[in-house]
Amino acid sequence: MSLADLREALAAELAATPEFYDFKVLRSEREGALWRVTLEPGYVYAEGQRPGAASAQALLDDSLDGASAWWGAPVKGGASVLAVLAEEDQLLLHNASSAPPGPDCLIRLYPTRFLNAVADAWWDTPWAERALACLPDLGQPRPVDAATALNGAPFRWLRPAQRAALALVQHSSAFLWGPPGTGKTTTLGVLLAEYLDRRPEARVLLLSTTNQAVDLATIAVDKALVKGRREHWRASVQRLGTRFDAAAYAGREHLLPSDDQGLIGRLARAEAARPSARGDGTALKAWADRVAALREELRAASLQVMRRCRLASMTTTRAAFTLKTLRELSDDADEPPFDLLVFDEASQVSLAHALALMPLGRARLFAGDPRQLSPVLRSPDRGARRWLGRSAFAEMPRQGPSVALLDEQSRMAAPISELVSALFYEGALRVAVDAQAAPAWATARRRALGETDASTHVQLRRVKSDGAWSAAERGPVRRESAEAMADAVAAALHGGDWLEQELIVLTPFRAQRALIRRCLRERGVPDAAVKVSTVHRAQGSEAPVVLFDPVDGSQPFLHGEEAQRLLNVAFSRAQAKLIIYLSASDAASPLLAPLVQRLRLAGDARVALDLRDLARQPDFPANALGRRVRAGRHTGEVSRLSLDGQQFWLVNEVSGTEQLIDAGFWRARASE
Repeated sequence: MSLADLREALAAELAATPEFYDFKVLRSEREGALWRVTLEPGYVYAEGQRPGAASAQALLDDSLDGASAWWGAPVKGGASVLAVLAEEDQLLLHNASSAPPGPDCLIRLYPTRFLNAVADAWWDTPWAERALACLPDLGQPRPVDAATALNGAPFRWLRPAQRAALALVQHSSAFLWGPPGTGKTTTLGVLLAEYLDRRPEARVLLLSTTNQAVDLATIAVDKALVKGRREHWRASVQRLGTRFDAAAYAGREHLLPSDDQGLIGRLARAEAARPSARGDGTALKAWADRVAALREELRAASLQVMRRCRLASMTTTRAAFTLKTLRELSDDADEPPFDLLVFDEASQVSLAHALALMPLGRARLFAGDPRQLSPVLRSPDRGARRWLGRSAFAEMPRQGPSVALLDEQSRMAAPISELVSALFYEGALRVAVDAQAAPAWATARRRALGETDASTHVQLRRVKSDGAWSAAERGPVRRESAEAMADAVAAALHGGDWLEQELIVLTPFRAQRALIRRCLRERGVPDAAVKVSTVHRAQGSEAPVVLFDPVDGSQPFLHGEEAQRLLNVAFSRAQAKLIIYLSASDAASPLLAPLVQRLRLAGDARVALDLRDLARQPDFPANALGRRVRAGRHTGEVSRLSLDGQQFWLVNEVSGTEQLIDAGFWRARASE
């Protein structure tokens, strides 16, 4: 693939990414210095789409916080979006130059276009050529600096696969594959702590996709430095950017670029006091101004901090926007400024984005899980899918010393782990030995939830009705399952056996999320008491109980590889209980049918008959229909026969999928 191909892919994605959205206004109300604008949900014009092709709720989310707003009537004006209230179809505007429009008028939003910074890097030809030259190294990494070998000696508690992962720093490109609950962030923290100590002159750039993920990774390094008795390096680790969670750095203020440690405390207290956007808008404006002023005090020192620290951490977006500054950190323009470049949550970073940053490091490490959510892509263009819809993991070698798979998890109870492993990891994932040996770990995962007893960890709850598109709700909804989930949550909380933070409700669709929240409010469960989220927003979270509602298994959104990733994220959030609400139609969908079949066959105590014995009989394969059989390494139930009797299908009891079996092959084996 050429540089021209990559630029065409970027152009296609930029063309498919609207520069603005036009919403129709229902009403605008002044709230002190702010304006609350309520939008008509049935009219949205995204550049390149016809009006009404998407609902306001499908486009409104907190990614539009900070967007620029503009209107041309009745008086031209503009403002900044202070907050988005998606379920109310509302915008909260501040710094308005004139009164926002009223009923039947349009308001235009210009979201921040993060892809522009990546595109700028690829139109800088000398840099782009260096970046594209890194592509072969992903699939065929080179050995680098054997003196960097890490043994993790202070960390005796590391699991075998975690300890083996420390060798990844000896490759020019390497992949730390961490399925859910396997301790990927902890492993990364240990690796970087050991790397800093082993190579006292080395410099590291640690990147991740969100501010929260950057916080977690940075703090993991600091924790590892303490546990590994490397405290003298702690001050050389610095978290750059101003969108961090200040409260998370209590007691770790040395990680933030400020000489005023009291400032961090003031910022944490200010952030914790954020007023609700549904309440007094003026108070929210004052809060935002106060927090912005405190954060501005931290911004000025960033460049100097990068020059003196040994490990700098920031978001991948910030790295793209500040690429010129990062390049200037090297005294030699031909030499990378960092010895090691680390991409955390790398499966969500597009290949084009990663390659644009790769020349910053002599060696690169990609940490993440390619079986979970992939980069967000808008364009159907084939090139865009190649460069922007896939991550660096798509170029990962199938096996070899540059790839480390963490195969022990300590989040999910064994039945949930086995389900996730069979459906998404070819059986490679298992409960960690140290977790199995801890009585407290097992006890925490054996708790009753209403009608679900303590020993049941995965349960299907049947509903009679199928989901359907609702014009009123502006998306797929199913009231029966929404009310059933709200009943289950309310009963768990009101019974006093479960805390609010121990329950997560997940669904793929925002319309159903809004309906579930309304149902919870009707049962006395206030907003924000229990996390009700779309699956895309749930990656990185976990809880003892996950209730999942696919709503409508026939939706195209729930078909294909990306839908499998979505289900993986949903199921693997659960520690003790995974409750799934399904209709008959849902259970028959290609994506969910294997789940249903696997759970149905999980308790099958029938003796598995050897197919060779059955094949010796004259009525084979009809004599196998409906029976539990063993076909070599595979065991399951024969579900159906072809019309000519030459083939039949086996439902594999491990994966739940149907496998096509040739009857003639087994007759031949039986006669041997």
